[in-house]
Amino acid sequence: MEYLIPILFFATISGVAGAVLAIAGKIFHIESDEKVETLVEILPGINCGACGFASCEQYAVAIKNGEAEANKCKPGGVEAVEKISAVLGTVVDTVEQEVAFVRCAGVCGTKYEYVGTQSCRASGLYYNGNETCRYSCAGLGDCMRACPQNAIAIGENNRAIVAYYKCNACGLCAKACPKGIIGIQAISRTVHVACSSEDKGKLTRQVCSKGCIGCKICEKKCPKQAISVTNNLAVVNYDLCDSCAECVSACPAKCIIIRKECDVLIGN
Repeated sequence: MEYLIPILFFATISGVAGAVLAIAGKIFHIESDEKVETLVEILPGINCGACGFASCEQYAVAIKNGEAEANKCKPGGVEAVEKISAVLGTVVDTVEQEVAFVRCAGVCGTKYEYVGTQSCRASGLYYNGNETCRYSCAGLGDCMRACPQNAIAIGENNRAIVAYYKCNACGLCAKACPKGIIGIQAISRTVHVACSSEDKGKLTRQVCSKGCIGCKICEKKCPKQAISVTNNLAVVNYDLCDSCAECVSACPAKCIIIRKECDVLIGN
């Protein structure tokens, strides 16, 4: 009898709690939407936010309700667009593939030996990082670890490099980079300024072997007037650029490059 009362008490409590949960489940039950579920299955599920929504499920709901265009999933690419078109029963325009690009390819020195946590963000807390160029890639792999496609590696000169054939433009690497030197661009835009420094040319030349010095030679050589120097840094106007690469050959600092179809091979 001594043990029976506590057992009955807890059994009663459990029964009441179960009943309450069952009633609450019926009251607050939300019918699943098969179309939304199908769209979620089509989407890659990495919740990268490139579409403008916090999750693939939120984006799927927005597509179903006509509140978002159905071609905003960069990681899903053309294949996802085609499958979404089939589900919606409408024609959805495909968009051009995009890839990530690291706006730093120079070789700069270091101010001190960094031995802390191997993280770009962490290293930046110590006197703005140990690189002599404050705009340079820290090379400690925050972007590499954030990439779900294994499309980024730390290569020569301790700089992040992108395997374009693997990149799906999810943008997680760009979000992870504390210096904001990773951009996402259409794959047809092959001419890039591999530098982010806005320091004056004299200072840039002192700290980096391939930094933009703002000499404006690229401006003069471009037949389309598609490149200009703003804040001591060359900037490409892709609405005008035809990838002729005149600026690439003219740049004395060699910081303007042209991306080939497969510049970097990483893994398999």
